[in-house]
Amino acid sequence: MLPLSTVRRAPMQTAALDRTRRRLAQVFMAQHALSPEDAINFSTTTAADEKIFARMVRTGIVRDAGRKRYYLDLAAYDANIERRRRIGVIAAIAFAVTLAVFTMAFYVDGSSIILR
Repeated sequence: MLPLSTVRRAPMQTAALDRTRRRLAQVFMAQHALSPEDAINFSTTTAADEKIFARMVRTGIVRDAGRKRYYLDLAAYDANIERRRRIGVIAAIAFAVTLAVFTMAFYVDGSSIILR
């Protein structure tokens, strides 16, 4: 698996990338291109789609079956979704703990100021 990207993206940009990734995966699912025997000829129409598609091939979500025929590796696709979900949960927990620590710190400091 490739290392996580060090490029930070805005939430809207990340959501747009996720939508494109899902849309490209749905093309393969709709045509039942889920194994090398069922691989389809595939080409993208936009530069943005090409970039996402190339990343999907690099990470193993989409596999090359030869002669410009590709198929979706459903196990790799599901693992990628689960990895993204885990990262989101870890980030949410870290944010919640940090917020709780800051809230408690300011609550304790603020109450001592009020009591004086």
